[in-house]
Formats: sequence, structure tokens, C-alpha cells
Amino acid sequence: MNNVNLLKHTDDVNALLARYGVKFGIYKNNEFKEQLFPFDAIPRVIEHDEFEYL
Repeated sequence: MNNVNLLKHTDDVNALLARYGVKFGIYKNNEFKEQLFPFDAIPRVIEHDEFEYL
């Protein structure tokens, strides 16, 4: 599936992720917060140096 098709189906993909409870958790201000995993059809490019740091 290419990006154009993924863009057309972004809402459907996000609905399925919510339906099946695809979540991640983060700590913020010493408090655990759980969020639905967001889907974005546009890939994010991370440069080598930044990836190396991560």
C-alpha cells in the first residue's frame, strides 16, 4: 500500500487502532499517562545524527 492509499484510509486505521486498544504509555510530571497510538501515513525522516542520539 502506498502513501496515497494510506492517506485515504487514515481514519479507518486510527479507528481500528482504537478498537483493538493499541496504546503506549509515557511518564509526565511523575504521572503515568496512557494514550492511543496515533497513525500517520506520512513517514518521518530522522537524520543519522539524530537517530544516533536517540
